[in-house]
Amino acid sequence: MAVTSVAGVINEAPQPVDVRFARKLEEFRSARSNHLGYPYNLDFAAGASGQFAGFLVNNLGDPYAGSHYATETCDLEREVVDWFMRLWECQDPDQYWGSVGASGTEGNIWGLYLAREALPDGIVLYSQDAHYSIPKGARILRMDSRCVASRPNGELDLAAFATTVESLKGRPIIATLNCGTTVKGAHDDIEAVIDVLRRSGYDRARRFVHVDGALNAMVLPFDAAAPSNIKPSFEIEVDSVSASGHKMVGTPMPCGVIVTLKRHVNRVSSAVSYLRTNDTTLMGSRNGHAVLALWERINRHGRAGFTKDVVECLARARRLHEALVAEGVWSLLNPHSITVVFPEPSHALVKKYQLACHQYLAHAVVMPNVTDRLLDNFLSDYIRWWRLSDVRSAEHIIQEART
Repeated sequence: MAVTSVAGVINEAPQPVDVRFARKLEEFRSARSNHLGYPYNLDFAAGASGQFAGFLVNNLGDPYAGSHYATETCDLEREVVDWFMRLWECQDPDQYWGSVGASGTEGNIWGLYLAREALPDGIVLYSQDAHYSIPKGARILRMDSRCVASRPNGELDLAAFATTVESLKGRPIIATLNCGTTVKGAHDDIEAVIDVLRRSGYDRARRFVHVDGALNAMVLPFDAAAPSNIKPSFEIEVDSVSASGHKMVGTPMPCGVIVTLKRHVNRVSSAVSYLRTNDTTLMGSRNGHAVLALWERINRHGRAGFTKDVVECLARARRLHEALVAEGVWSLLNPHSITVVFPEPSHALVKKYQLACHQYLAHAVVMPNVTDRLLDNFLSDYIRWWRLSDVRSAEHIIQEART
């Protein structure tokens, strides 16, 4: 039955809620079984935290102060943050601050804001492979910024970075670095960047180093073979690190964690009397359900569980990469990465496997939910497409990928 809106437009009558939800549930189940292109860990259970769905769980303001609102999880949030502080080698957690936010993007923007308040005349340096939230955050905050060239594998070009630093003639620098770039899964050399800044005369008072570790800040700490120079660590004098909770951790909603030096937060903190808290976060109301999911996940899964996940994901990523190369397909797999890059296939395959594509490239992110069976199915489909694709078109794709 059709109904007429106020504007006179004929609309279909709304379907019953249960019918729509049942259809959406079936769509989700089907999509999850073939998901390969985005860095989301779908290998999680709803868990005991789901029993709080009937409550509005709102973490207002600063997680270390709480508020008058009683249905909150700030105590668990502090435990979540403390877990990440120790993972990222904060030797004295009392000197650091952290919070759970909506996403890694929120962490990046808040990191930039703290950097701006520390260095009002600072310029943001980011690589051409940085996540879009970095230049976006700089625009929102009206911060001067400059893009620095990357190497072909996606990591920051240190020579280009050093040249850029030299050209700034002593101006304060806000360096944003990648622990796993969005498209190619590359890692910037954090120690080398800080060394360039030191040799150029930048002490800690005139530099701010933020690490965007949306995915791989939860991968490298569990990879025993990963070198220290690319690992996110406060021991090597970074100022802030952000990561996503719905990626390698595995939560049923987007969320993120940021950790930074407490002195940076104290600089921007202000009291909000009617909330009985401090204004130290980007969002006033924050999702307490995300805290519940994170807290349950890290406590049930633990370091041993994440180590097992990372070891298996790294091995499967190598298997996918080697299988593509064996078929003559150009493929890139950066060391200690779970992101496998290859030429963009047909639209049908992009849609089926939900591949993320950029400039003739696509990638598969081998997360814990990516099984050997899923990889075998993808390889079969992809190699069939590759063998039947136009040779000149394939050569064009390869050339674009290599450059």
